[in-house]
Amino acid sequence: MTGRIGRFSRNPGSAHGLSRQRLLDGNNKSLLALLQLAILGFSSVTLVFILFLTVRVNRIVNRQPTFVQLTNGDTVYVSERERNYRRPEVIRQVVNDWTMLSFNWDGTLPGTDEPDEGVAVEDVRGRVPFSVSMASFLLEPELGSEMLQMFATEIVPSGVFTGDLRQVITIEDISEPRQIAEGRWEVDMVATRRLLNRRDGSQRAIPWNRTYTLRAVEIPHSPLGDEASRVEQLVYDTLGSGLQIVDIVPFDPR
Repeated sequence: MTGRIGRFSRNPGSAHGLSRQRLLDGNNKSLLALLQLAILGFSSVTLVFILFLTVRVNRIVNRQPTFVQLTNGDTVYVSERERNYRRPEVIRQVVNDWTMLSFNWDGTLPGTDEPDEGVAVEDVRGRVPFSVSMASFLLEPELGSEMLQMFATEIVPSGVFTGDLRQVITIEDISEPRQIAEGRWEVDMVATRRLLNRRDGSQRAIPWNRTYTLRAVEIPHSPLGDEASRVEQLVYDTLGSGLQIVDIVPFDPR
């Protein structure tokens, strides 16, 4: 009798063990199901993100050119570029503009018949034509000061302001820009200055063969807008390319 009772007394423990095992098995299955759902959800989010990137890239690749009409009626092409990107033709144009402004003098203010009395240069005795002072804004400030002093003391003769002399420059070649670093380029120029004597008609040819180094800069905007003075508007128009000349050295064709 005792043995029978002993055999039956183990049955409740066995049943409890089986129930616990089933519970653990059920928990494991639930955890596995949750993990599978989590993986599925993460995969779905990843797929949606990849699809979004694909659509975005396709839109950029297939984007049509954007044109903007300026207040003067001109239409310009607008495209997305890196911050320091500058188009080659814009770089060459800045070199051309500085050269033409700096070396074309006829004794009158640009675009008028008014006499050009010159602009005084700090720290030296001498003047430069108004166009030369405007061109200096395309230069890095320290270089601009040095060039103005050199023009006033070595390049611009006093006869320019009396009307006896005038000068023109002819540009034979402007090279394609060479990128030497991010946001920095070099451009070579071959040109000839021609100093003309209005009294006797003689002229003197002076080579101007130089290598220009330029860098990308922020484009400033006048806080006064249309209310700015004519000179201030000219300054900001000159700086509108977002480029600055930081060095000018003799051109070495080798």
